[in-house]
Amino acid sequence: MSEVLVRLEKVTKVYRLGEVEVPALRGVDLAVERGHSLALMGRSGSGKSTLLHILGLLDRATTGRVLWDGQDVTGFRADRLAELRGRHIGFVFQTFNLVPTLTAWENVELPLVFLGVPGRERRGRAQAILEQLGLGQRLRHGPHQLSGGEQQRVAIARALAPNPDLILADEPTGNLDSASGQEILKLLSDLHRQGRTLVMVTHDAEAAQIAERVLRLRDGMIAEGAP
Repeated sequence: MSEVLVRLEKVTKVYRLGEVEVPALRGVDLAVERGHSLALMGRSGSGKSTLLHILGLLDRATTGRVLWDGQDVTGFRADRLAELRGRHIGFVFQTFNLVPTLTAWENVELPLVFLGVPGRERRGRAQAILEQLGLGQRLRHGPHQLSGGEQQRVAIARALAPNPDLILADEPTGNLDSASGQEILKLLSDLHRQGRTLVMVTHDAEAAQIAERVLRLRDGMIAEGAP
């Protein structure tokens, strides 16, 4: 039986807009197993990104429980959640979120700086990952000197730098042309085959095919694909 890395139990999320309550998740139960891959699909407003943010400890559930590697982290302070995120979760976003004033090398180093990794070690680790992803000739290039596909590979390298247990990708091909998108999907698929746990939000049915399991959300609930 596979080990569960992160589990949600009856999770709800309600956003308040003035005096109006907007429910984003309605009693979600979900187990993400270590080493598996999962795609989250659904229309805009279905709760996909909210679910991803709660899995990544970026947002708190309104009610319900979140268990990380068997430990209930629902009531953890913000600093403890930030430490868990920094050490164990890598994020890949549709808009890349690279620091424009830093080189590719420096962007990948950044999470290691926050973790207190010594300079020589973090520079070596960042270089090795960028070279592994085919960016060895782009180490000292800024984001504005890179194509969209190259920027996303830098973002993936940054996510990999702390050697995370979980990679969360929110529409990772959404800002890319078809060829670059295929390259990124192949890269994510290869990372999963190497043993990484992957959860990806996507509108693209073709992109979802790289995942072992596809969940469809509707109105803040899992409508299809859950056991």
